[in-house]
Amino acid sequence: MMKVYKLLFLAVALMVGGFFSSIGVPAGWLLGGLLTGIFYGLFIRAFDFSGWPFQMALAMVGINIGLIMETDLFQQLIHYLFPLFITLVLTLLTGLLLGILLDRWTDLDRRTAFFCTIPGGASEVIAISSDYGADQRIVASFHTARITMFVLIIPFGIGMVYGQGNMDMQPETLLIPTTLQFSFFAIIILGSYVLNRLISFPGGILIYSIAFGFLGSEFIVNIGEVPGYVSGIGQGLIGAMVGIRFERSTVERLKSIGLASLKVLGLYLLCSLGIAVLFFWLTPLSYLTSLLSTVPAGAAEMASTAVALQIEPTLVASLHIIRVISIFIVLPFLFRWLMRA
Repeated sequence: MMKVYKLLFLAVALMVGGFFSSIGVPAGWLLGGLLTGIFYGLFIRAFDFSGWPFQMALAMVGINIGLIMETDLFQQLIHYLFPLFITLVLTLLTGLLLGILLDRWTDLDRRTAFFCTIPGGASEVIAISSDYGADQRIVASFHTARITMFVLIIPFGIGMVYGQGNMDMQPETLLIPTTLQFSFFAIIILGSYVLNRLISFPGGILIYSIAFGFLGSEFIVNIGEVPGYVSGIGQGLIGAMVGIRFERSTVERLKSIGLASLKVLGLYLLCSLGIAVLFFWLTPLSYLTSLLSTVPAGAAEMASTAVALQIEPTLVASLHIIRVISIFIVLPFLFRWLMRA
C-alpha cells in the first residue's frame, strides 16, 4: 500500500510540475515538484526516497545533460579550474566560519555544528556525519533546509531575470519517445546504477549517466531529438524527492536550534551570492551561470535547475561534481583541524 501512496505522490508532483512549466513558471518542473513535496511533507505525510529512487531520477537528469554535452566542454573546464579553486577555498572557509558561529550561538556540540555547515553533497554529508560523532538528525534537518532554500530561491530568481522559464515546453514535447530512445535511457540508467554500486563516490551516478549519455549518443547511436518533457520529468522527480524531506520533524528540529539557524542560512545565501560575483569576475561566464556553478546547493539540484533554464547545464554539473569530490577529499583534514582548534 505504501508503494501506491508513493506513486500517487510522484504522479501529483509531476502533474503540478508540468502545469507550472506550461504557464511559464521559471524551472516549472523542478519548482512544481519541490513545492508539492514540501506540502506533502508538512501537511499530509512524508516518504523516504533515499537510495535507488533518487539515484534513478538523478541518472535521468544526467542522461539529458550528456545528450546536450559538447566536446569543447573539456577545454572550457581547464580554463575554469583556477577560478573554481579560489571560490572553492572561499566556500570551505565560509562553511567553517558558519559552523563556528553556529557552535557559539547554540548549544550544539562542535561536531554537529561543523557538519551542519559543510558545503558538500547533502546526502553524503548526512550519511557520514554520525561516523564522526555528530547528531545526524540535526545535520539532516539543517541540510534539508539549506537545499530547499537554495532550490526555491535561485531557480525562481534566475528565471525572472533570465526569462527562460518556459523553454522546456515546446510543441515537439508532445511527441512520444521512440522505442530506441526509451531503450537508450533504460540501459544507461541501469548501467549507471550498477556501476555506482560497484564504484561509488560522491556524485558518482550523475557522472556515470552524463558520461554514458554523451558517449552513447556521440559515438554509438543517434537517438534523435528527445521530447522536452522527458528532461522535465527528471527535474520534477528530483524536486519532489528533495521537497518531501522538509517535513514536520525538520521544522521542529530547526526550531530547537532557534533563531541562529535562520541567521546562518541567511549568511549562507549572502556569502554564496558574493562568491558567485568573484567567479563571474574571474571568468567570461555570466553572473547567472557563475551563481549556478558555485552555489553550495547540491550538484543534482543545480544541474536540474541549469537544464530547466538552459544555462550551461553540462558546465554547471561538471563544476559542482568537482566541488563535491574536492570537499570530501579534504573533509577528514578539516575535521581534525577544527577539533584541535
